[in-house]
Amino acid sequence: MADSRPVFERNVAIRAVHALMQPQRPALPGHRRPVVVFEGAHGSGKTVLLDVLAEKIGPHIPHGRADLADPLHEDVPTTLSTLAAGLAGHRPRYGRLRFPRLLIGLLVLQQDLAHLDFEQAREDVRQLLAQRRTGGWPQRFLRDLAAGPLEVGLSAGVVSTTFQVPLRGIGTVVGHTFPDRARSWYGHRDRELPDQPIDTLVRLSRSAHDVRREEPGEVRHLAARAQVDGLLCEAFLADLRDASRRVHTLQSPVVLLDNADTLPGRTFLRRLLDARPPLSPSDSAEPLTVVATAREELPEMADAPCAPLESVLDQTAPRVPAGGTPPVWLRYRLPDLSRADIQTLMDTPAARADRRLARLVHTYTGGHPQAAGLLAASAARHPEAPGGVVGLLVRPVPGAGPEEEPAADTAEEWLLRRLLAADGPPPEGAQWEGQATAFAAGAAACREVDALWLSHQEDLVDPAWADGVRRARLWDAAGPSGTVMLRRLLLRRLAARAPEDPVSWGAVYQRLAAYCRERDDLRGALSYQLAEDDLPAVAGELSRLLPDMAGRAWLDLLRTVAEAPCGSLERQLMDPYTHFSRMVQDLPEPASDDVTAHVARLLTALRIVGDPAGGVERGFLHTQISHALTALALHSPDGLVALHEAADDYARQARWWM
Repeated sequence: MADSRPVFERNVAIRAVHALMQPQRPALPGHRRPVVVFEGAHGSGKTVLLDVLAEKIGPHIPHGRADLADPLHEDVPTTLSTLAAGLAGHRPRYGRLRFPRLLIGLLVLQQDLAHLDFEQAREDVRQLLAQRRTGGWPQRFLRDLAAGPLEVGLSAGVVSTTFQVPLRGIGTVVGHTFPDRARSWYGHRDRELPDQPIDTLVRLSRSAHDVRREEPGEVRHLAARAQVDGLLCEAFLADLRDASRRVHTLQSPVVLLDNADTLPGRTFLRRLLDARPPLSPSDSAEPLTVVATAREELPEMADAPCAPLESVLDQTAPRVPAGGTPPVWLRYRLPDLSRADIQTLMDTPAARADRRLARLVHTYTGGHPQAAGLLAASAARHPEAPGGVVGLLVRPVPGAGPEEEPAADTAEEWLLRRLLAADGPPPEGAQWEGQATAFAAGAAACREVDALWLSHQEDLVDPAWADGVRRARLWDAAGPSGTVMLRRLLLRRLAARAPEDPVSWGAVYQRLAAYCRERDDLRGALSYQLAEDDLPAVAGELSRLLPDMAGRAWLDLLRTVAEAPCGSLERQLMDPYTHFSRMVQDLPEPASDDVTAHVARLLTALRIVGDPAGGVERGFLHTQISHALTALALHSPDGLVALHEAADDYARQARWWM
């Protein structure tokens, strides 16, 4: 499937990263480039932004990339191998970056010397390093390591993974040898240490042995793991610092780290930052720009200076703050799409898309980049398709090109799986159905207290998913756009369940309405009652309250109740006028003094125009709302002004929708 997620407002971020890569950064000796972190919710376009960066720098600048959510990268040596393999690719002007210190460490890592006495172990390491290998060995070696874990059995944290340095390709013919300065580095490690290089490498091998032997999570295992990871990260950075002079005069190489907020991701970043030796005022940092993605602020960012990424582009701002401490992190929060962004995505060379549909897509998705981009792509491909936003949701996911067959999933199903997979790949089969059902029931509540109560109703919300339902905060209409979009899709899934099902639309909303009535919560009871389409009873209660409530308070109650979602997938596919007619067909035409009839039509029209799922022809409904409010104004002794103001506002909105 084509990745239709738009790359929005990316120019600022890309320009800032480009500025950070310049050879004059950092501004002063003794300082380092900060780490760039792109933050955004699941589906906000973080990976797409890395794709764009990789595409722009790929042919010209050495770069490595790793997805730290991939189980392969639970192992720091494998991640370093992947990054080094990418960085070592030949680039014009740069030549080929070399990683002899890292290669030495990786090579020694697979040697099990624990059964030997110390002198014999030292001799084995000397012989290993003295071997001459084919000229292309480093590239093949790193490529093999990056291709997948094989068998040495290192593990990160408490998750056991395997890591093998492959023996194939390690020949004894003339070619590659390790330079003396790379071998001697293991003695001083740029920290003025007095150690013998061979002794350090023997300890590295024995630490790897401890990692294999000890149980994950044991103190000795964790200490050995930290020693192995830390030393290899030091070697990786030292190789970059020792790059040829021309590399230091060019734009810096780049590493791109997706999903750095995972446990392996945070571990890798922490190891990498801790591996940097102290810089004296005259020292230059390694030529490296690190760009990572995360869903939210990394905990480590709270303990070090941060700055907005955009500050890199501010020519008037000092490169080093007045306090003398440069930022360690540069943050960039990816924004949601604006209505103008969506309009641009929906426009085609042949015609401008309907501005009303662009507005509905923006409202329905909250501007969530992945969801809005997918629906906009579908609208651009099929501008003649009826049905409003729901018409776009039920269409197949667009393919990668005009000649490609579309995917089997509808956009609705594809987005639901993506949005529910914020914490990892979605389950399959019965587990997926169980998760989707539990979350769909939890989405029915529109306030926090109701949602928390509902999450404890084990016959409606499976306890296996209850914690996830609570963490999702689906009730929060002011929450992230992904949450807003997810709730809408989950409610459609709930509406699709058979009425006789134990977890059906009626079963959930009846339980919520009863809970609110027990608590004398009129607002909640009426809203959930209207979700069950009990229009006469709700309209009668609001009519009874109209004469005795302050006008603005009554309007606030009316609008809250009218936010009740529609539980009929059939009606959501109707155009708004037909939907309205279906709902009021059994009601009598209202006389001027028939308050309940006016309120019933007002509630119906408000409910339909407040739901962005339907079609674009909404001017008629706004006019109906204006007329009904005008008719009701005289029946509200304290609300004459408020109701007339609201009527005028809806009359103005009617002109926009026509």
